[in-house]
Amino acid sequence: MRIQDIKLGVYEKAIPLQFSWPEKFRVAKEAGFDFIELSIDGVEPRINRLQWSKEELAAIRRASEEADMPFYTMALTANRYFPLGDDRESVREQGKAIVRRAIEMASFLGIKIVQLAPYDVNGRDSTARTRENFNGSLAELIDFAALYGVILTVEVMPDVPFINSVKAARELTDSFDSPYLQIYTDTGNVASTGADPVPDLKYGGRHLVACHVKDGTLGCFRNVPYGEGLVDFERCFREFVKMGYRGFFVMEMWSEEKESFVPYLKEATDYIRGIMKRVDESKG
Repeated sequence: MRIQDIKLGVYEKAIPLQFSWPEKFRVAKEAGFDFIELSIDGVEPRINRLQWSKEELAAIRRASEEADMPFYTMALTANRYFPLGDDRESVREQGKAIVRRAIEMASFLGIKIVQLAPYDVNGRDSTARTRENFNGSLAELIDFAALYGVILTVEVMPDVPFINSVKAARELTDSFDSPYLQIYTDTGNVASTGADPVPDLKYGGRHLVACHVKDGTLGCFRNVPYGEGLVDFERCFREFVKMGYRGFFVMEMWSEEKESFVPYLKEATDYIRGIMKRVDESKG
């Protein structure tokens, strides 16, 4: 399989929120993407998507099918405000309720992978107790995801010490040993910690099912234009080829709701697809 054959998606927040779903699908397709990664963050109106009715979900699914632009992945970050390891049981329960609802939505929309914000606490000190709470909550959610055939993933995050690399995330997923908990890495997140994302990838093995293809600089993992940061994408893709990677790629960008950002999507896609093509041609 060529690296170019792997589905390349775009983070929904790269497209202004005010665009309708048909417009979002059109913009994504015209920019050269294969799918959109649905975002449910902690800010209105995105968190309110958890209240979508079956009719509303069905309408979005129809729009996706008509545009031939599926949802394969979901970026669920809303639960970071209700962390799964918090000392307060009420907060943990709210966090678990958010994840359960997201799993139900994912199943309805045909989403295969739900990426969690893997925080045990938010704005508080992480302790052995909060880590234990986090693992307990995660165990419950893995069982729930299995009922729907949806894969939960922990995203490699620079500000979560126990999941700030693929190697660290692998230790967590191995401790559960479930097909319904896997790893979602992010090249820009890893690079922002000062680490090289390329050798880190190999620790994921077959447990690495998705990757945010993103640039980053030391201490900065947002809004770094492609090619201007520390990430050597060609080396990354060569490592993915060597690994026999069979997951998804998603280009994570933020439009900040500005329509003027939209033309950059095609520029960024051309840049990444150009590297993929070069990697494939060098294999031949």
